[in-house]
Amino acid sequence: MFKNYIKIAWRNIKRNKGYSVVNIGGLTIGLSAVILMLFYISHENSYDVFHNDYDKLFRVERTYVSSIQSDIWDSSPYALSSELKSSIPEITNATSIRTTANYLSINDAMYHEKNGLFADHNFFKLFTLKLVKGDQYSALENPMSIVLSESLAKKLSPENNIIGKTVRIDKKYDCIVTGIFTDYPDNSHLKIDYLLSFSSYETITKNTLDAGWNANNASVYVRLDRNARIDNVSEKIKGVLADHLTLEDGIEELLSLRPVSDIYMKTSKVRGGGGNRSEITVLYLFLAVVIFTVLITLLNYINSSTAQVMKRELEIGIKKVMGSTKSHLRYQFITESLVMVSISFILAIGLVVLFLPLFNKIVGKNLSIIFSQDWPFFVYAALGTLLIGILAGLYPVFFLSSLKISSFLQGNSSIKRRAGLRKALVVFQLVLVIPLVFTSILIIEQFKYIEQRDIGFVKEDLLVSHVEITNDENREVLNTIGEQLLQNPNVLNYSISDSAPFGGGSNQSMDWEGNTTNGKAMIRLHRVDYDFLNTYQMTLTEGRGFSEDYATDIQSACIINQTALELFGWKNALGKEIDNGRLKVIGVVKDFNDYTAFKKIPPMILSMDKSSGSSYVTIKVASDKRAETQALVNTLFNNNFPENPIEFRFLDDEFDSNYLNSLKGTINIFIFFSVLAILLAVLGPYSLVSFSLKTQQKMIAIRKVLGANVENIFLILLKEYMILFSIATTLGLVTVYFIANKVIHVFAYHEGIKFTYFIIAGLLALFIVLFSVSSKIISAVLQNPIKSLRTE
Repeated sequence: MFKNYIKIAWRNIKRNKGYSVVNIGGLTIGLSAVILMLFYISHENSYDVFHNDYDKLFRVERTYVSSIQSDIWDSSPYALSSELKSSIPEITNATSIRTTANYLSINDAMYHEKNGLFADHNFFKLFTLKLVKGDQYSALENPMSIVLSESLAKKLSPENNIIGKTVRIDKKYDCIVTGIFTDYPDNSHLKIDYLLSFSSYETITKNTLDAGWNANNASVYVRLDRNARIDNVSEKIKGVLADHLTLEDGIEELLSLRPVSDIYMKTSKVRGGGGNRSEITVLYLFLAVVIFTVLITLLNYINSSTAQVMKRELEIGIKKVMGSTKSHLRYQFITESLVMVSISFILAIGLVVLFLPLFNKIVGKNLSIIFSQDWPFFVYAALGTLLIGILAGLYPVFFLSSLKISSFLQGNSSIKRRAGLRKALVVFQLVLVIPLVFTSILIIEQFKYIEQRDIGFVKEDLLVSHVEITNDENREVLNTIGEQLLQNPNVLNYSISDSAPFGGGSNQSMDWEGNTTNGKAMIRLHRVDYDFLNTYQMTLTEGRGFSEDYATDIQSACIINQTALELFGWKNALGKEIDNGRLKVIGVVKDFNDYTAFKKIPPMILSMDKSSGSSYVTIKVASDKRAETQALVNTLFNNNFPENPIEFRFLDDEFDSNYLNSLKGTINIFIFFSVLAILLAVLGPYSLVSFSLKTQQKMIAIRKVLGANVENIFLILLKEYMILFSIATTLGLVTVYFIANKVIHVFAYHEGIKFTYFIIAGLLALFIVLFSVSSKIISAVLQNPIKSLRTE
């Protein structure tokens, strides 16, 4: 019997080729889009789950708490890892890591590699990193040891015999290659191309590794015992820092555990660090898009499948007369539906494989399908598709199979009796499309707002680089280079600072004049020079900038940002004292983003500093001479600092790469699915009007015979669908209002929900209705009435 049902389904497909192409085509497009999106969501959820016992692997995070602030940081003291391992029995192992970026070279070839880590041998005990050469227990044991990824090893030494060779770090330090690991997976919050032994840290960075418990110079990870309870361990480690720090009244530094599998998705509000990051709310929006697309596709199939209702009623009536039962008919319809979705699923898999490279470009990922590994995903996708087939067959199962022969003989077609249901389905479809389109518009406009938002300084045409300064003589060289460059008409400004926007910064707990709270505030501190504000073109809202005309500026003057002014509660900041009188405010600068454009700007202080150490050099250049000025600057600095690798890059390139490109894929996804939703939604009203006009052919013909003109009949027929549009738009826009209020607060900085967004969403829904029904109505109205009456 089942074999017979399949034969009947196949014959119906071949007999109704036009209908089959539209139906299978719509299903195929919808399924392929859903599979691609689910594959993307599956990838996003796979971050850091490749580690052995990943559910027992945690990062230790530090929360700074005062009466006025609460900030979570991913950095902790280096000594914390050994302290936790020795004092907390449930912690079986712990390690500290620190990100680094160095110039690596063998012979004359030198490469700037940004994805490095300082680590020790415990790193291999926590993180799953497969060494193809070397011993994980000793590879990072000795100072000046380096372990490379296979790709980096091949780049440095194409002949593939790099083990035991010397790799020069930053043109001055020699490290021995002690191991090679398989390329670290992309689906991790860490980016790792090479590992340096932590015992090399002080030599390479000139910083003290064990700088005390006040120095939060590492990220600490721990592995828990299999039987450990996370809440118990969290409670035990919560106050560990209090045993080693002397904290002022009202201030706490608390520790907590973050599962590594949550770091990628759930740390948008955690300060510090880098690597790969996303936002769980955006993933929920993607999932909502998938659900909407599934529902739209399903409704399209149900609506378009009723195109054959009249023919199937005759078939069903005859079968019932011949003795077929309801159960036989129901099995037949479900089988036919499953055949249709099975064909669509196979075609959809082909489309997914074909368009995956294009999809990767759209989303900015490097997804790949390996059926030997990804077969569980496709098994679930197949089961979901079969479920769609069963759901899509509900209409014929519960309605057509229940058709009474007496009703059929009296001419009471079920297409007339079930018109209300189909109208409800189309309304529901439009109600789904409007929130999808509106949310897409909202997200796209929000990302554009972030990209175009005033970040407090002009990032264009700024050449930036760190230059290591070991003594006052080096600093004089920097000053001399600046004087030389400023004689070049292509160089507009030159600044030397210890930190800058997107170029570092330190944090310090400070008090302020008039503080009525019992605590201090954690303030971001930027040490700058006289030309800093002019180079970055920052705006002062109050007071003045640093000037050589005031001898005290270099000792005690400071400039605060607007966030600090609000935090301190001052109406007039000029002359106010900070940090127990050590600093006096001479100006207020407009808020500027310092680390990322997507997090709240913290309170900041700018002060003068002439200490030696790593300096951040910023050069403002003419916009029409960027390339040649960059080459000139790099040559000049490398000639004056031959022992230091120096490469000046444009800040706007680095800024866009780090903080905007990561979200362009998100914008593209919403654009892609918005267009797809519109295309799929067009099929719903089109199917409905096709069925409806079949039942109204006689009415149209009679009106034309009685003298009604084409325009009048067109408006009468269109009125029905405009009513549906009005209902759907009202329900849809009410829905999007609540969605928008949830979505918009994901962003630290956002613009309000504009009324134009509602208008655009409503106009798009109107376009869907008009485009899908107008041509069909016109075709029916222009048809010869004699032919219609004869058909009836």
